[in-house]
Amino acid sequence: MKRSETLAETMVITRNLPRPTGQDSRSISRRLVAVVAAAATALGLLASTAIPARADNDDLAKALAALAIVGIIAHETKKSRERERARAQQHHNPPPQYHPQPTRQPRVPSVCAIEISGNSGTAIVYGERCLRDEGFNFRLPQYCARTARIYGQSDRIYSDQCLRDAGFRVAGSRY
Repeated sequence: MKRSETLAETMVITRNLPRPTGQDSRSISRRLVAVVAAAATALGLLASTAIPARADNDDLAKALAALAIVGIIAHETKKSRERERARAQQHHNPPPQYHPQPTRQPRVPSVCAIEISGNSGTAIVYGERCLRDEGFNFRLPQYCARTARIYGQSDRIYSDQCLRDAGFRVAGSRY
């Protein structure tokens, strides 16, 4: 079988064209089927009206059937368009992401707990420098602050009970 040069050239040209992929190709094929079905129905209706009209029940039934088919095709086309719009909106509106709410009672890092023993018992305090080094960026109550020397450096310390009363969660000693 011989092919003409123009047919061969046409095949080469169409082979090199980019092809739609994924959702686009399905969408195009659905539209094409819908258009072909609507065109066939419309041609059928035109052909039936070109024939001289007779008052048969057969012709009336055929016309009603053709109208029903056109209505079904139009309905299905509308539904497929709505589905495509819904899919497009899903891609443009990502689902909401979870953002945790900040706690009302921030937890004081227990690694900064210092246990001090004295005549009246033991007390647990937290050094401000250690808290800041651990990333504790909450505002500390100034009425709880006491000045002390920790490892030879001046620092402010906060008692665990005073921090609890100020609304912080205190885990306790690291010992």
